[in-house]
Amino acid sequence: MQTNNIWRALKKTRKIRFGPVAFAFKFERSVNLTSNTRTHWKRASELHRVWRTKRTKRSDHPQTNSSRGLVTHADDGQQFAVIVGVGPGFGYSLARRLANEGIGVVLVSRNAQHLDDLVLEIRESGGFACAYGCDATSETSVLDLFSLVGKAHGVPHLVVYSLQNFGPGLVMDIEVPAFEDGWKHNCLGSFLVARSAARMMSPSGRGSIILVGSTSSIIGRAGHLNLAAGKFGQRAIAQVLARELWPVGIHVAHLLIDADISENDSEGDLGTSSDPKQIAEAVVSIHRQPKTAWTSEMDIRPWNEQFWEHC
Repeated sequence: MQTNNIWRALKKTRKIRFGPVAFAFKFERSVNLTSNTRTHWKRASELHRVWRTKRTKRSDHPQTNSSRGLVTHADDGQQFAVIVGVGPGFGYSLARRLANEGIGVVLVSRNAQHLDDLVLEIRESGGFACAYGCDATSETSVLDLFSLVGKAHGVPHLVVYSLQNFGPGLVMDIEVPAFEDGWKHNCLGSFLVARSAARMMSPSGRGSIILVGSTSSIIGRAGHLNLAAGKFGQRAIAQVLARELWPVGIHVAHLLIDADISENDSEGDLGTSSDPKQIAEAVVSIHRQPKTAWTSEMDIRPWNEQFWEHC
Protein backbone atom coordinates (compact mmCIF):
# COMPACT_ATOMS: atom_id res chain seq x y z
CA MET A 1 0.00 0.00 0.00
CA GLN A 2 1.37 3.42 -0.88
CA THR A 3 2.16 5.94 1.86
CA ASN A 4 -0.74 8.22 0.88
CA ASN A 5 -3.20 5.33 1.06
CA ILE A 6 -1.87 4.30 4.47
CA TRP A 7 -2.33 7.87 5.70
CA ARG A 8 -5.91 7.94 4.43
CA ALA A 9 -6.58 4.66 6.23
CA LEU A 10 -5.15 6.01 9.48
CA LYS A 11 -7.35 9.09 9.25
CA LYS A 12 -10.43 6.86 9.14
CA THR A 13 -9.44 4.59 12.07
CA ARG A 14 -8.50 6.95 14.87
CA LYS A 15 -10.66 5.34 17.53
CA ILE A 16 -10.22 1.76 18.72
CA ARG A 17 -12.64 0.15 21.18
CA PHE A 18 -11.86 -2.58 23.70
CA GLY A 19 -15.19 -3.45 25.23
CA PRO A 20 -16.46 -0.38 27.09
CA VAL A 21 -13.13 1.43 26.73
CA ALA A 22 -12.25 3.48 23.65
CA PHE A 23 -8.76 4.72 22.78
CA ALA A 24 -8.50 7.74 20.49
CA PHE A 25 -5.37 8.22 18.43
CA LYS A 26 -4.32 11.36 16.61
CA PHE A 27 -1.80 10.94 13.79
CA GLU A 28 0.16 13.99 12.66
CA ARG A 29 2.51 14.24 9.70
CA SER A 30 5.59 16.24 10.60
CA VAL A 31 6.56 19.33 8.62
CA ASN A 32 10.06 19.31 7.18
CA LEU A 33 11.49 22.72 7.99
CA THR A 34 15.07 21.92 7.01
CA SER A 35 14.71 24.19 3.98
CA ASN A 36 13.68 27.10 6.21
CA THR A 37 17.08 27.47 7.86
CA ARG A 38 18.77 30.86 7.86
CA THR A 39 21.45 29.60 5.47
CA HIS A 40 18.84 28.35 3.01
CA TRP A 41 16.68 31.48 2.87
CA LYS A 42 19.72 33.77 2.76
CA ARG A 43 20.97 31.82 -0.26
CA ALA A 44 17.50 31.88 -1.86
CA SER A 45 17.31 35.64 -1.27
CA GLU A 46 20.65 36.23 -2.98
CA LEU A 47 19.72 34.04 -5.97
CA HIS A 48 16.42 35.91 -6.27
CA ARG A 49 18.20 39.28 -6.18
CA VAL A 50 20.63 38.25 -8.93
CA TRP A 51 17.82 36.85 -11.09
CA ARG A 52 15.73 40.01 -10.73
CA THR A 53 18.71 42.17 -11.67
CA LYS A 54 19.21 40.17 -14.86
CA ARG A 55 15.50 40.31 -15.69
CA THR A 56 15.37 44.06 -15.18
CA LYS A 57 18.31 44.64 -17.51
CA ARG A 58 16.56 42.62 -20.23
CA SER A 59 13.24 44.43 -19.71
CA ASP A 60 14.05 48.12 -20.10
CA HIS A 61 11.05 48.50 -22.42
CA PRO A 62 7.69 46.69 -22.69
CA GLN A 63 7.85 43.79 -25.11
CA THR A 64 5.22 41.62 -26.70
CA ASN A 65 5.41 37.90 -26.18
CA SER A 66 4.37 36.91 -29.69
CA SER A 67 3.71 33.30 -28.80
CA ARG A 68 0.95 34.32 -26.36
CA GLY A 69 0.10 37.87 -27.39
CA LEU A 70 0.86 39.14 -23.88
CA VAL A 71 2.56 42.38 -22.99
CA THR A 72 5.61 41.88 -20.79
CA HIS A 73 6.00 44.98 -18.64
CA ALA A 74 9.27 46.42 -17.43
CA ASP A 75 8.62 45.39 -13.81
CA ASP A 76 7.82 41.76 -14.63
CA GLY A 77 11.36 40.83 -13.66
CA GLN A 78 10.51 42.02 -10.14
CA GLN A 79 7.36 39.91 -9.81
CA PHE A 80 7.20 36.73 -7.79
CA ALA A 81 4.43 34.41 -6.67
CA VAL A 82 3.92 32.25 -3.58
CA ILE A 83 2.15 28.94 -4.22
CA VAL A 84 0.97 27.12 -1.08
CA GLY A 85 0.21 23.44 -1.54
CA VAL A 86 2.51 22.49 -4.42
CA GLY A 87 2.29 18.91 -5.62
CA PRO A 88 2.40 16.90 -8.86
CA GLY A 89 -0.25 17.96 -11.36
CA PHE A 90 -1.73 21.43 -10.94
CA GLY A 91 0.89 22.80 -8.51
CA TYR A 92 3.83 21.75 -10.67
CA SER A 93 2.13 23.02 -13.83
CA LEU A 94 1.37 26.39 -12.25
CA ALA A 95 4.95 26.81 -11.06
CA ARG A 96 6.29 26.05 -14.54
CA ARG A 97 3.75 28.34 -16.23
CA LEU A 98 4.53 31.29 -13.98
CA ALA A 99 8.25 30.75 -14.44
CA ASN A 100 7.72 30.68 -18.21
CA GLU A 101 5.87 34.00 -17.81
CA GLY A 102 8.97 35.49 -16.20
CA ILE A 103 7.58 35.42 -12.66
CA GLY A 104 9.71 34.06 -9.83
CA VAL A 105 8.08 31.31 -7.77
CA VAL A 106 8.29 30.54 -4.07
CA LEU A 107 6.99 27.01 -3.62
CA VAL A 108 5.48 25.88 -0.33
CA SER A 109 4.77 22.34 0.83
CA ARG A 110 4.82 20.31 4.02
CA ASN A 111 8.08 18.76 2.90
CA ALA A 112 10.08 21.25 0.86
CA GLN A 113 12.67 18.65 -0.08
CA HIS A 114 10.09 16.96 -2.30
CA LEU A 115 10.25 20.07 -4.49
CA ASP A 116 14.03 20.03 -5.05
CA ASP A 117 13.79 18.60 -8.57
CA LEU A 118 11.16 21.15 -9.63
CA VAL A 119 13.22 24.03 -8.19
CA LEU A 120 16.28 22.82 -10.09
CA GLU A 121 14.30 22.40 -13.32
CA ILE A 122 13.00 25.98 -13.19
CA ARG A 123 16.39 27.45 -12.33
CA GLU A 124 18.10 25.55 -15.14
CA SER A 125 15.53 26.92 -17.58
CA GLY A 126 16.43 30.49 -16.59
CA GLY A 127 13.71 31.14 -14.01
CA PHE A 128 13.82 31.63 -10.28
CA ALA A 129 12.40 29.16 -7.77
CA CYS A 130 12.93 28.20 -4.16
CA ALA A 131 11.01 26.02 -1.71
CA TYR A 132 10.02 26.32 1.94
CA GLY A 133 8.27 23.98 4.35
CA CYS A 134 5.06 25.04 6.06
CA ASP A 135 2.05 23.54 7.82
CA ALA A 136 -0.73 25.67 6.33
CA THR A 137 -3.09 24.66 9.16
CA SER A 138 -0.82 26.17 11.82
CA GLU A 139 -1.04 29.91 12.47
CA THR A 140 2.52 30.01 13.78
CA SER A 141 3.88 28.14 10.77
CA VAL A 142 2.08 30.40 8.27
CA LEU A 143 3.13 33.59 10.07
CA ASP A 144 6.73 32.37 10.13
CA LEU A 145 6.54 31.54 6.41
CA PHE A 146 5.35 34.98 5.33
CA SER A 147 7.80 36.68 7.67
CA LEU A 148 10.59 34.70 6.04
CA VAL A 149 9.25 35.44 2.54
CA GLY A 150 9.16 39.14 3.35
CA LYS A 151 12.75 39.15 4.58
CA ALA A 152 14.13 37.07 1.73
CA HIS A 153 12.02 38.16 -1.25
CA GLY A 154 9.80 41.14 -0.42
CA VAL A 155 6.06 41.51 -1.00
CA PRO A 156 4.61 38.88 -3.38
CA HIS A 157 2.59 39.94 -6.40
CA LEU A 158 0.56 36.72 -6.43
CA VAL A 159 -0.39 34.23 -3.71
CA VAL A 160 -2.19 31.01 -4.63
CA TYR A 161 -3.67 28.58 -2.10
CA SER A 162 -4.18 25.22 -3.80
CA LEU A 163 -4.17 22.83 -0.86
CA GLN A 164 -6.99 20.30 -0.70
CA ASN A 165 -7.74 17.50 1.73
CA PHE A 166 -10.51 14.95 1.31
CA GLY A 167 -11.42 11.87 3.30
CA PRO A 168 -14.75 10.43 2.07
CA GLY A 169 -17.34 9.30 4.56
CA LEU A 170 -20.97 9.55 5.60
CA VAL A 171 -21.85 12.13 8.25
CA MET A 172 -22.90 9.48 10.78
CA ASP A 173 -19.57 7.68 10.40
CA ILE A 174 -17.14 10.62 10.49
CA GLU A 175 -15.14 11.11 13.69
CA VAL A 176 -14.37 14.62 14.90
CA PRO A 177 -10.59 14.44 14.25
CA ALA A 178 -11.20 13.48 10.63
CA PHE A 179 -13.73 16.31 10.19
CA GLU A 180 -11.34 18.80 11.76
CA ASP A 181 -8.54 17.64 9.48
CA GLY A 182 -10.58 18.32 6.34
CA TRP A 183 -11.82 21.69 7.60
CA LYS A 184 -8.36 22.82 8.64
CA HIS A 185 -6.75 22.09 5.26
CA ASN A 186 -9.60 23.37 3.10
CA CYS A 187 -10.81 26.37 5.12
CA LEU A 188 -8.52 27.35 8.00
CA GLY A 189 -5.41 27.14 5.83
CA SER A 190 -7.08 29.35 3.20
CA PHE A 191 -7.85 31.93 5.89
CA LEU A 192 -4.36 31.90 7.42
CA VAL A 193 -2.58 32.21 4.06
CA ALA A 194 -4.99 34.79 2.60
CA ARG A 195 -4.82 36.89 5.78
CA SER A 196 -1.02 36.97 5.76
CA ALA A 197 -0.98 37.78 2.04
CA ALA A 198 -3.50 40.60 2.54
CA ARG A 199 -1.47 42.09 5.39
CA MET A 200 1.65 42.14 3.22
CA MET A 201 -0.01 43.47 0.07
CA SER A 202 -2.28 46.15 1.58
CA PRO A 203 0.37 48.84 2.15
CA SER A 204 1.49 48.61 -1.50
CA GLY A 205 -2.08 48.49 -2.86
CA ARG A 206 -1.41 45.77 -5.40
CA GLY A 207 -1.33 42.01 -5.81
CA SER A 208 -3.54 38.98 -6.47
CA ILE A 209 -4.80 36.33 -4.05
CA ILE A 210 -6.35 33.25 -5.63
CA LEU A 211 -8.01 30.47 -3.61
CA VAL A 212 -8.49 27.21 -5.50
CA GLY A 213 -11.75 25.39 -4.80
CA SER A 214 -13.77 22.54 -6.28
CA THR A 215 -17.31 21.45 -7.04
CA SER A 216 -17.71 20.93 -3.30
CA SER A 217 -17.36 24.70 -2.85
CA ILE A 218 -20.95 25.14 -4.05
CA ILE A 219 -22.76 21.83 -3.57
CA GLY A 220 -22.73 19.27 -0.79
CA ARG A 221 -22.79 15.75 -2.15
CA ALA A 222 -23.32 12.57 -0.14
CA GLY A 223 -20.05 11.32 1.30
CA HIS A 224 -18.27 14.64 0.71
CA LEU A 225 -18.79 16.42 4.05
CA ASN A 226 -15.09 16.54 4.91
CA LEU A 227 -14.45 18.41 1.66
CA ALA A 228 -17.62 20.49 1.31
CA ALA A 229 -17.59 21.95 4.83
CA GLY A 230 -14.12 23.40 4.29
CA LYS A 231 -14.57 24.40 0.65
CA PHE A 232 -17.84 26.25 1.36
CA GLY A 233 -15.91 28.21 3.96
CA GLN A 234 -13.03 28.83 1.58
CA ARG A 235 -15.39 30.32 -1.00
CA ALA A 236 -16.90 32.58 1.66
CA ILE A 237 -13.41 33.79 2.60
CA ALA A 238 -12.72 34.67 -1.03
CA GLN A 239 -16.02 36.56 -1.37
CA VAL A 240 -15.52 38.55 1.83
CA LEU A 241 -11.88 39.34 1.03
CA ALA A 242 -12.77 40.50 -2.47
CA ARG A 243 -15.19 43.06 -1.04
CA GLU A 244 -12.66 44.20 1.55
CA LEU A 245 -9.55 44.31 -0.62
CA TRP A 246 -10.68 45.27 -4.13
CA PRO A 247 -11.17 48.92 -3.05
CA VAL A 248 -7.50 49.09 -2.00
CA GLY A 249 -6.22 47.54 -5.25
CA ILE A 250 -5.81 43.87 -4.33
CA HIS A 251 -7.43 41.34 -6.66
CA VAL A 252 -9.01 38.38 -4.82
CA ALA A 253 -10.56 35.53 -6.80
CA HIS A 254 -11.95 32.05 -6.24
CA LEU A 255 -11.09 29.42 -8.86
CA LEU A 256 -13.58 26.54 -8.90
CA ILE A 257 -12.30 23.38 -10.61
CA ASP A 258 -15.23 21.14 -11.52
CA ALA A 259 -13.16 18.39 -13.14
CA ASP A 260 -10.78 15.54 -12.66
CA ILE A 261 -7.24 16.74 -13.34
CA SER A 262 -5.03 14.58 -15.52
CA GLU A 263 -2.04 15.15 -17.77
CA ASN A 264 -2.56 11.80 -19.49
CA ASP A 265 -6.03 12.02 -21.02
CA SER A 266 -5.48 10.05 -24.22
CA GLU A 267 -8.61 11.55 -25.81
CA GLY A 268 -7.16 15.08 -25.81
CA ASP A 269 -9.82 17.77 -26.36
CA LEU A 270 -12.51 15.07 -26.41
CA GLY A 271 -11.56 13.74 -22.99
CA THR A 272 -13.41 14.08 -19.70
CA SER A 273 -10.59 15.50 -17.55
CA SER A 274 -8.83 18.87 -17.48
CA ASP A 275 -5.14 19.30 -18.22
CA PRO A 276 -3.38 20.99 -15.26
CA LYS A 277 -1.39 23.13 -17.71
CA GLN A 278 -4.64 24.60 -19.02
CA ILE A 279 -5.86 25.33 -15.49
CA ALA A 280 -2.54 27.01 -14.75
CA GLU A 281 -3.15 29.18 -17.81
CA ALA A 282 -6.41 30.35 -16.22
CA VAL A 283 -4.59 31.39 -13.04
CA VAL A 284 -2.13 33.48 -15.05
CA SER A 285 -4.99 35.11 -16.97
CA ILE A 286 -6.75 36.06 -13.71
CA HIS A 287 -3.55 37.56 -12.34
CA ARG A 288 -3.03 39.54 -15.55
CA GLN A 289 -6.54 41.03 -15.66
CA PRO A 290 -6.68 44.85 -15.72
CA LYS A 291 -8.31 46.57 -12.74
CA THR A 292 -11.24 47.60 -14.92
CA ALA A 293 -12.15 43.97 -15.68
CA TRP A 294 -11.43 41.84 -12.61
CA THR A 295 -12.96 38.39 -12.11
CA SER A 296 -14.08 37.42 -8.60
CA GLU A 297 -14.85 33.80 -9.45
CA MET A 298 -14.11 31.47 -12.33
CA ASP A 299 -15.28 27.89 -12.74
CA ILE A 300 -13.49 25.43 -15.01
CA ARG A 301 -14.78 22.14 -16.38
CA PRO A 302 -14.36 20.00 -19.52
CA TRP A 303 -16.89 20.59 -22.28
CA ASN A 304 -18.67 17.29 -21.55
CA GLU A 305 -18.73 17.54 -17.74
CA GLN A 306 -22.13 17.88 -16.04
CA PHE A 307 -22.68 21.33 -14.60
CA TRP A 308 -22.63 21.36 -10.82
CA GLU A 309 -26.34 22.14 -10.46
CA HIS A 310 -27.13 18.75 -12.05
CA CYS A 311 -24.83 16.74 -9.78
